[in-house]
Parts: sequence; C-alpha cells; structure tokens
Amino acid sequence: MPQVRAVFAYVMAVALSLTVALAQATKTEGGATGGKAPVFIRAVKFESMKLGGQDTAWNRMLVELQANFNPDSKDPKDGKKAANKQWVDKVKVTVTQIYKGQNAKDATEYNYYRSSATVLTMELNKPRSVLFYLPGDIVKRDRLRKEPDFYFVQLEVGGTELAIFDEKGRIIPEQQLAVHKQIADKKFFDNAKDGADRGVGANQGILRPQYLMLYPVEAAIPPSPEFIRDDAGSR
Repeated sequence: MPQVRAVFAYVMAVALSLTVALAQATKTEGGATGGKAPVFIRAVKFESMKLGGQDTAWNRMLVELQANFNPDSKDPKDGKKAANKQWVDKVKVTVTQIYKGQNAKDATEYNYYRSSATVLTMELNKPRSVLFYLPGDIVKRDRLRKEPDFYFVQLEVGGTELAIFDEKGRIIPEQQLAVHKQIADKKFFDNAKDGADRGVGANQGILRPQYLMLYPVEAAIPPSPEFIRDDAGSR
C-alpha cells in the first residue's frame, strides 16, 4: 500500500506540474491580454443618406472600433517614457469596397474604392466610429447599391498592421467583421484583395473619410474620434 500511495502521489505531482506549465505557457503566449487584438471591429454598417443640398443620396460606411489594450510595451527602466496604458495611439483604418456593377464581365471590370483614416488616439473600452462616404453622383452614375458586393477592413496600430487570418488561414475571432462573409475564406480574400490592389487606383480619392466631407453631416455622426489629417500639411 505505501508503494501504491507513493506512485499515486508521484502521478498527481506530475499532473499538477503539467497543468501549471500549460497555464503559464498559455499566459505567456497571450500575454496580459489573453491573446486579444489591441483594437478590434465591433460593427460595420452601410447607409444611404442625403447630405446638405445634394439631390442624390450618398453611401456611408460606418466602422465601429474598440481598443482593448495598448501594445506599446516600453519599460520605464530603460530610460524611455512609459506608455499610457489607457489609450491607444495612431490607429489607421483602411476600408476597401468592391462593387461588381451591372455590366462587368469579370473582376477586372469591378468598381474598387479604398480610403484610409488614422485615429489620433482611442481610450480603452470606449467604442468610436469612423465613417467613409461615397458621393451620390458616383452612386447614381454607376448604379451602385447601398452596400458593396464585398468589402474588407485593415487595421494598423502604431504602424503595425493587425493580422486578419491566423497561420492556418482562419479568420481571427476578433476580426470576423473585418471581411465580408462571402470572402471570409482565405483564398477568396486573397483574390479579392489582389484585384482591389490593382483596381483602386482608377478611383483614387472618390471614397472619402469623414473629415474631408464638405457637406453638413454632423447631426448624423455617431461618437467619433479625433483624426490625424493627411491633408493638414497642405493647409
């Protein structure tokens, strides 16, 4: 019996040590944030709305963001200023819209639109919306619906792009809303992105971030952040 008890105690000790090791490994892999992305997309919405005195409604795309944590891991011991853990700076949002169009024969004839906006700073756990507008005249001319056939949203934090897919080609859970459901497969996404990268140049500057809008839209804007304006240097 003593030998049985000794073997049992040894097995339990090994099991306990393995459990602790596994927990520590999981904690190390995910860090203090449990593997979450520093910023994620809470919602993507499309609307059609009249702006100012315009005759034709514009298409608006809303991307709602939320910050989880500040990925800047500066240590004050090395002489650098410690990061503010309650805020995340320089969050760049790049949206790509893809419309098939009524007469397009293949992807080379689709309408591709892309625009970016860089959020100055975001407070943790305080959702903020970034808006993009497609002019009514373009909507009318090209007979575009309110929602594109496909879209995807790319995020950067402090100049580092956040991954949409993991190493196995699966969408990262917090990035589910970053990609239209019909191109959620990695192969379809890569094809759509490749076509967009080649096609967006023809429509450069048409899809506009909210801070470039000339028409009164303040009453319709949900809580939004401040932006680093790309056009500030020319004013």
